[in-house]
Amino acid sequence: MTKKRENIAEIRVEEVHDHEDGEHFYRVYFYYKNGKIKIIEESDTKPILARYVSKIY
Repeated sequence: MTKKRENIAEIRVEEVHDHEDGEHFYRVYFYYKNGKIKIIEESDTKPILARYVSKIY
């Protein structure tokens, strides 16, 4: 699990407007340092983006 976490460069949210099929949705995916992309989910609802910092004492 740690190795995958270290290779993730960004977590991206993409808003998609598909005019051919008349669709509008959001795609959430991981973008890795080596250029690989892993799609996590597609949603009709706009995701709320939040940043949390966890501290372990």
